[in-house]
Amino acid sequence: MEYYDLKRHWTKRIMPHLGDTELNKILVRDFNKFTRGLWKKEFVAGDMPADFESCDWRFDIRGPYPRYWEYVKHAACHWICNFSLRLAILVEPERPWRIITSDAHSTVWDGKTTLFDFNYQALGITPKDCYKAARKARRARMLPIGKQLRVHYAIRNF
Repeated sequence: MEYYDLKRHWTKRIMPHLGDTELNKILVRDFNKFTRGLWKKEFVAGDMPADFESCDWRFDIRGPYPRYWEYVKHAACHWICNFSLRLAILVEPERPWRIITSDAHSTVWDGKTTLFDFNYQALGITPKDCYKAARKARRARMLPIGKQLRVHYAIRNF
């Protein structure tokens, strides 16, 4: 199991697609359900998931952050996975990308060995553990190729 190397492919393969209208609609639609659900704050076009970070996972990192970290928000994998799916399809359209999801994690998988995942890759979680969290945890399921995950408003668990 391996991650699609977001850092290495950012400039040539990923950046050309970041202006895709549908991609940005998906990000705003889904991430707005996260921010409005938790904080009653609107996520609008031009906002980045990292703008809403509330966890200190990156504060011990020295040097400049990889550019893809702008799309990382701790504990928001379910609200980023449809964006990741659309981006994976744009970047590598010949692969049969699909979402695998559970109560623990949602990620994008090519059906073979590659995961397209912003959060767990940034957090340093191994691809094997990423796959396991999405595939082996409670209520795990694999969506059909290209099908988006239905996301709801986030709720506080405390």
